[in-house]
Amino acid sequence: MGNQQNSSTLTEKKIEVLMKTSGKTENEIRQWYNEFCAENNNIDHKITDHIFRAFDLDHSGTIDFQEFLIAYIITTTGPKQQKFEYVFEVYDIDDNQLIDKKEARKILSILCRIFGLSEDDAKAYTDTLMLTFDTNNDKVLTRSEFINGCLYDSTLGHMLDPFTV
Repeated sequence: MGNQQNSSTLTEKKIEVLMKTSGKTENEIRQWYNEFCAENNNIDHKITDHIFRAFDLDHSGTIDFQEFLIAYIITTTGPKQQKFEYVFEVYDIDDNQLIDKKEARKILSILCRIFGLSEDDAKAYTDTLMLTFDTNNDKVLTRSEFINGCLYDSTLGHMLDPFTV
């Protein structure tokens, strides 16, 4: 399961794999695919690269079944704390275990485009995130600052979560 850019076509083989791994029917998968294509037409798909990076725990460039299943379960039915662990990984673009304003702005800009919001909204969310969650005022967010902030501020936590898109 590599991060391939030409994987937008839903083939019978892909449907079969998705049915086996998700437990969903062919009709459900086709419906989700059609909705995804309709909703995401002309949207910056770079968020998928960041989500892929978060799921690829061993940094192999592929997502094996174990990584997929763990990520799928945690991001769909897992406890909020664990879900926000994955969200932190999406925002930590340079993998230094900190989120700076530039990283937050990049992800929030993509999410705002997906939600139909403006760049001004992305800037406002970024500023609010950094002011609200940065408890020690060092201009970066640690894992615990980010996760605790998401848990404490459910509205901002929901907006920051790319798995709710």
